[in-house]
Amino acid sequence: MGYGPIWIILGAGVGAAGATVAQVVNDRLTRKRELERLRLVTFETFRRQFMDDKRLHDIDNKEEPLTDQEIDYYLGFFDVVGLYWKLGFVDIRLVDEVLGDSIMIAYDSDKIMKSIYEVRAGMRDKTYFEHFEDLAKELKKIQKSRVES
Repeated sequence: MGYGPIWIILGAGVGAAGATVAQVVNDRLTRKRELERLRLVTFETFRRQFMDDKRLHDIDNKEEPLTDQEIDYYLGFFDVVGLYWKLGFVDIRLVDEVLGDSIMIAYDSDKIMKSIYEVRAGMRDKTYFEHFEDLAKELKKIQKSRVES
């Protein structure tokens, strides 16, 4: 007894469908691993820059009021971190653990926030440092939920 052509075609179709499903699953798992690796590498780059950049270190540890140039440099760094977070290239939990305190101190500073509003008004562009501000708001939510639990 032999198999008819319909059974051979059906078997080939099932095999091809199985191979396609396996390929799709493998592709999604690989992309997820690559994205996680990218997030770690990107975060590590930011962490190293924050720790190794003497100017950022000096601004972060400065006791006296910051100059406008220092505020611009400091917030510029956090703004880029915020942009990468919005694009999904940085894990917010890592940002919170390593940079969170510095970001929140800057966000809670009346002088720094006043400076942001002045830059926005002077440039007539409300997007200046918006990624920093959005990142800080998200960190504030995380901190609030941590306190409530």
